[in-house]
Amino acid sequence: MAERSPLVEGIDKDGDFLDVGCANGLLAADVAEWADQRGFRVVPHGVDLGQGLIELARGRLPEHSRNFSVADAWTWEPDRQWTFVYSLLDLSPEELWCEWVRRLLSWVEPGGRLIVGSYGSRSRGEPPVDVKRVLEDCGLEVAGWSAGGEGPITRFTWVNKS
Repeated sequence: MAERSPLVEGIDKDGDFLDVGCANGLLAADVAEWADQRGFRVVPHGVDLGQGLIELARGRLPEHSRNFSVADAWTWEPDRQWTFVYSLLDLSPEELWCEWVRRLLSWVEPGGRLIVGSYGSRSRGEPPVDVKRVLEDCGLEVAGWSAGGEGPITRFTWVNKS
């Protein structure tokens, strides 16, 4: 919780939350709960390549099961936008980070936020990527950031979409 919950510091209102690379839906479920504790109602959505993982996410959040889809985020063309879109930076090769975050930002509704995270590795002694610097290097204006765990071991940075 100490490592992942700082993500919700980027949630500043009610809305729909898309977790790109959602795996089994645990983070999407936790974000909805943590946002609720902060006074915001967030509806979880997710997309992942793994059919089995999406089935687990649907089972974890049966009331939102229709909000989880199997798709490759690099080729997926969603038919809507979300208030909040979240993804880990490392779902893309480093040389494509700017392209990746711009793609994700296109899925954010006007007035919403893109939240990008990075997890380090305690076992390998690796810190998380400085996501704030990456987004600024991509020409994006950072609206805020947070970090979690010892070191810290996680970093989250967000960009507003006007």
